[in-house]
Amino acid sequence: MAENKVVALHKEGHAKTKINTQNLFQHIANEHMLPVVVHEFVVAGAEFPIVFVKDQSGENFQPVVLLGLSAQQNLVIKDGKWDGMYVPRVARNYPLVLVQDQPGSDRLIVAIDESSERVNDTEGFALFNEDGTESDYLVARKQQMADFVDFSQITHNFTLKMQELGLIKEQVLTVTINEEKRNINGINMIDDKALNELSDETFLELRKLGYLTAIYAHLMSLQHTQKLVQKLAARDAAAAAKTE
Repeated sequence: MAENKVVALHKEGHAKTKINTQNLFQHIANEHMLPVVVHEFVVAGAEFPIVFVKDQSGENFQPVVLLGLSAQQNLVIKDGKWDGMYVPRVARNYPLVLVQDQPGSDRLIVAIDESSERVNDTEGFALFNEDGTESDYLVARKQQMADFVDFSQITHNFTLKMQELGLIKEQVLTVTINEEKRNINGINMIDDKALNELSDETFLELRKLGYLTAIYAHLMSLQHTQKLVQKLAARDAAAAAKTE
């Protein structure tokens, strides 16, 4: 894949730019996890395991869906296509992305990765109309990205509350692949034992904040780890069959 060439979106420079629908998810084909927001826990957690990982600062947590069982292993994307029902919000708008206006700035602007094979001047959804106004496609994508920023802040508040209450605990997921046990390290989950030991007052606070649905959706999602094991076994079997 070509090196990213992310530039600010501009109605003059991108007047004829279109986004096609080829290989929609090729840009994340080697990602084994994707960030999600609490608003997605119920729908994403019905299909994928949701866990928490440390963010770049090493101090805060970010909820993610697991798409593979090891680094650079994506068991959900095949030939650029998403093999699942729910697509996380973070993956929907590429090659449009939000970037800082200036380093260290809180202001975000819409940019486009011009290195993407989906960016062209002949085929797909136009970003601007002939009169220079934003197309319906662009307007919808910008709204989705703005929503994701807002939802990310709500998610940050959620994870901070989980940390404050001591509910997020580092754990090891053990799965059996080809009759061999394998540990998945570096992930964190909500400790259901600690959750059950909360005072009635604190538990009621979580309910009023609307956090209980997300908590239980996360805990229930962990059962889907076995689905990833099955996908890996199926992929390995298909690869073995090709070599015979």
